[in-house]
Amino acid sequence: MYLISLVILFNAYGSVSGFVADASNGERLVYTNIYLKNSTLGSATNDKGYYIIHKIPQGSYEIVFSYVGYESITREIFVEENKNLTLNVELKPSLIEVEEVTVSAERTRFERTVEVSHIMFTPREITSVPRLFEGDLIKTVQLMPGVVTMHDLSNKLHVRGGSPDENLVLLDGITVYNPSTHLGGLFSTFNPDAVGYAELYAGGFPAQYGDRLSSVLSVNTKEGNSKEYTGAVSIGLITSRLLLEGPIPRGNFIISARRSYFDALVWLYDKFRSDDVSLPYYFYDFIAKVNFNPSQENRFAIAGLASTDILSFQELEADVAEEKIDLEWGNRGLSLRWRRVFTPQFYGEIIGAWSNFLTHLRYEDLSDTAENLNLYEDIIDYTIKCDFDYFWDENLTMEFGIEGKHSHIGYNWDFVEELFFETEHDMNVLATYIQSKLYLVPNILSIQVGLRPIFYGEGNRFVLDPRFGIKYLVKPNTAVNFAVGKYSQFLLTINSQESYFSVFDFWRPVDATQEIPTSYHAIAGFEQWFDEKTKFTIEPYYKKYYNLLIPTEDDIFFSTPTESLQLGEGYAVGVDLFLKKTLKDVFGWISYSLSFTKRKFQGNYYSPRYDRRHNLNIVFGFTIPRSIPLVRNGTLSARLYFATGLPYAQDLARYRYYFWNPGGIATDYEWATISGARDAYRLPLSHRLDIHLEKNMRIFGLEGSWYVDVINVYNRKNIAFYTVDYDEDPPEIRSYVLLRWPIPSFGFNLRF
Repeated sequence: MYLISLVILFNAYGSVSGFVADASNGERLVYTNIYLKNSTLGSATNDKGYYIIHKIPQGSYEIVFSYVGYESITREIFVEENKNLTLNVELKPSLIEVEEVTVSAERTRFERTVEVSHIMFTPREITSVPRLFEGDLIKTVQLMPGVVTMHDLSNKLHVRGGSPDENLVLLDGITVYNPSTHLGGLFSTFNPDAVGYAELYAGGFPAQYGDRLSSVLSVNTKEGNSKEYTGAVSIGLITSRLLLEGPIPRGNFIISARRSYFDALVWLYDKFRSDDVSLPYYFYDFIAKVNFNPSQENRFAIAGLASTDILSFQELEADVAEEKIDLEWGNRGLSLRWRRVFTPQFYGEIIGAWSNFLTHLRYEDLSDTAENLNLYEDIIDYTIKCDFDYFWDENLTMEFGIEGKHSHIGYNWDFVEELFFETEHDMNVLATYIQSKLYLVPNILSIQVGLRPIFYGEGNRFVLDPRFGIKYLVKPNTAVNFAVGKYSQFLLTINSQESYFSVFDFWRPVDATQEIPTSYHAIAGFEQWFDEKTKFTIEPYYKKYYNLLIPTEDDIFFSTPTESLQLGEGYAVGVDLFLKKTLKDVFGWISYSLSFTKRKFQGNYYSPRYDRRHNLNIVFGFTIPRSIPLVRNGTLSARLYFATGLPYAQDLARYRYYFWNPGGIATDYEWATISGARDAYRLPLSHRLDIHLEKNMRIFGLEGSWYVDVINVYNRKNIAFYTVDYDEDPPEIRSYVLLRWPIPSFGFNLRF
């Protein structure tokens, strides 16, 4: 006892720190559990795979590293007084999970973070969910609580009453302005082969994120295999994909490419059948990353994104082109990241990013140039962001940083060989943040306090966004959370986010004459872990909006001048429930949301078209037993959902009004309609069952798999919207169904 007192008195402490990675490919393992045997000291890797254990008394220890799906390892170490021991380790994937010694990343995060409304996505979850044609990250996010879709084919994200432009979407630090561009929103920008993991903050997100009112979706690409050269080829009905990765001197790389081939298939059909048909549309994605590690303390990464849709069409008359339409839109970006361990307690990242979202339309009348049209809109932004973590001790962590963004938005419309309009906007935002996480009572009570001061260049305005969160561990497996925060947004779309279909968006900065849109989040949470792989959460929330800039009801598809946006406010209130089970052979989740969303416009409240009252998703998958032939050891998964109808507007009646026609001999008339209240009616209940079957195989000596998906198994006809045909007498109300029958798709993957 006397010896222990002397050790404490003279502060004879050391520390151990380092990175944890996958031994098979070098990928960093986030939220790995690390602890010293026969002690209460431990830690976990952060979202970059880095860890540090503070205040270790001098002496010999056994340190244990464990992560679900990997073999735990134990190392003997000696910690010296006032010194840090750097220990980087690699864990081997295990064939048999040992429940007693592995702790999942989500479980470790539950124990060591103060956050609400946060969900992580792994590649397995993205690719195992039933899908239309291929796995898609956005489609998986849509199965989470609090996320609403407008119809069966929509790839937009409406999170807790927010419109899609209220979501901050990042890919390795690159801002992705429209992640759902392909095929009218059916496919997202993110090639599933390139995704390492993704994080969704459905609300209450921390101070390092800003400039959005509702949510954050942060996507991190795979690091790339640093051990050997590998690759994969995937061929499906609509697209084909290629993945290459491998080591380079002091680093590694990954390249992922995807292309659709509607145009090629139709071209082949035309050649064989001699039919005059064509489908001149395709899209492609290209994602790449290169890592370079000059030393243990420094790591550089450069990542790039190119995602484009192209439609090129010619109207022929007697084999001579008379008209030509070229349409191109998409996301592009580039980021350079420098990660450095300045000291064992001080870790930082500096990111420089360039992002571009473009829309180009050119119409040429080759016989009459007076009809030509050229429209383009481009948003280009340059971002510099510095994030630093200071691990003060095991009970206090400080995070701080600075972010500067310059955005340039240019658009013009050349019509009839004249410049109809041409405008440019520049926007500058400078933000700093500081955030601290403090364990008031270790392993029981912790708080997280953040502050984000922001300078906005339009009108030289200063904004202060505070954030606060608290977590109380009632029991080792039970926690109560609470978070509040203020959020501001300076860039928004001026086309309606309530449209059923949207190919591209038109972004504009909030000008100097307009108030800055603001939201306030208040979220409570209860989280219960039944075992290491099963968790249940329930989160009531309330979100209040001020200074919303809303397009008028008729501005559905195209942009309007920024000053025509109408000032409004609103709120969203609801409760989200989430039950998730993850095992080697069984996985699945149940998500349910009860939500109410209102907007106030010109003194009247209305429900926007994405206000869905009840939303239930059930996802279940399992490994098929060996006793079943042909598909033994394959994976079968299903998705079932029920959702109450969305609001819509409806005409109540129409009438004829007569007027005198001076050029005629009698009165004339026109029809006029009496419209109902804005979005005052509801579509019928929607529900659907999808299934996915995947089986490993070997072909040409290569490992691979084949898969079959069936969407809308029992042929449910969900109504997406109504229209009124006034050419009929009496007028006829028509319903539109996007999935009129079950849709099968199949494909296969090869790994080499």
